[in-house]
Amino acid sequence: MAKNYTFRKLINDIHLWVGIPTTIVLFIVCLTGTIYVFQREITQWVDSDKFFVKTDGKDQALPLAGLIRNIEREKKDSKVTNIQISDIKNEAWTFTVTPNDIIEKRKAEEAEEKKNKMAEGKPGNKEKSDKKAGEKGKGNDKKAAQKDRDRIKRYLVNPYTGVIQGESQTPTSKFFSTVLKLHRWLLMEDNRDTGKAIIGTSSILMILLELTGLILWLPAKVKSWNKWNLWKGGFKIKTDGNWRRMNFDLHKSLGFYTFIFVTIMAVTGPYFSFKWYREGFSNALREKKEKESKPLQSQYLANSNALSLDDILAKAKNVYPYPSLTRISVPTDSLEAISIQKAKTGFFPDAGTDRVTFDQYSGKVLKLERFSDKKTGDKIVSLVFGLHTGEIFGTFSKILYVMACLIATSLPVTGFLIWWGRIRKGKKTARQQTSKPAAIPAGYVSHKAKQPLMNKVQV
Repeated sequence: MAKNYTFRKLINDIHLWVGIPTTIVLFIVCLTGTIYVFQREITQWVDSDKFFVKTDGKDQALPLAGLIRNIEREKKDSKVTNIQISDIKNEAWTFTVTPNDIIEKRKAEEAEEKKNKMAEGKPGNKEKSDKKAGEKGKGNDKKAAQKDRDRIKRYLVNPYTGVIQGESQTPTSKFFSTVLKLHRWLLMEDNRDTGKAIIGTSSILMILLELTGLILWLPAKVKSWNKWNLWKGGFKIKTDGNWRRMNFDLHKSLGFYTFIFVTIMAVTGPYFSFKWYREGFSNALREKKEKESKPLQSQYLANSNALSLDDILAKAKNVYPYPSLTRISVPTDSLEAISIQKAKTGFFPDAGTDRVTFDQYSGKVLKLERFSDKKTGDKIVSLVFGLHTGEIFGTFSKILYVMACLIATSLPVTGFLIWWGRIRKGKKTARQQTSKPAAIPAGYVSHKAKQPLMNKVQV
């Protein structure tokens, strides 16, 4: 028996016994991924009264300082910490509003972290700081951090009138938030780490399924690879055969057509589940490990006022003079720098985000980060989210990802049906063999056949 156990049989068994246990999880992951791809567009369409404004295209947006003042006046004991500005004229702007106590808490945590890092260099202190770091992310702290995140609100504001049209967290976005939680940690809210581990492990096994599936898709014998008739079956779906044959062709052909997209999703998936995978992924692609740098700060000038955000935004447009989705990190004290990110949008935009950081008083550029200047490995690491979700090349890549993800959702189903069909066929064959009469050996004569002859002799 061992002689007949070929390499291809081994690959087939790996594909089978990795696929069967992960069927349900991979089905859920692929289905929720398909639903989530166009979540932003669907949410904006369903809740268009909040996400869009009426304008003739000639209206001028109010100064950012005035918009911020109006929001902070209405939302007591909070500060605007981030602004998202669309390049679409009739789209509302998004203002992130953070309660003051959360801002102060975060600053205290940053100061404590800085203190611990300084203490690490001193003899006998490293063990203590490691212990504190290990305790920091446990149970209650994580729940408290989640509660803080839930208190941070994002408001949709008409930039021409200053009217707050509502929160970005609408019933539609809450539905997609639930879909995302199912996709990320199987809705295991009280034990997200376990849910992430299940999803991350399934994603790693999906890589193995993709590789073994590709090997099985290839013609069995390497010597016959130059014969086109043996390749044709891997591209076609035989619709005039029985349902089992059609199901097999769907699994084999569609699995091949989506191989690249599904493999990219599978490779980037564990990045969001495991810290060790995330660090390994980054270290493998980056040529040099990035050194931890101090947060950039503005040079405070006594008796001087900070430049307006509109002036800073104008400077950013001079640095990156193209229409874009713009995000502004608003300083919460007199020392923070202003960071602006710009990303192209549209049907087929260039991938990547450009960033520039300014001194809030002088308007001096403290740091310039062009996506095009990054090395290939750094580009891939910075694009992990877009590579996983399909946002990398805008609407065009999203359409491709929806089709690939929908097909990927069918693969666990068609694969299970192939296995189940073979199980049933095996049982049927076993029953047929059991019910068959035993084979009669050559030269054997039954007792009944001999009886008449014996009677004749007696007469």
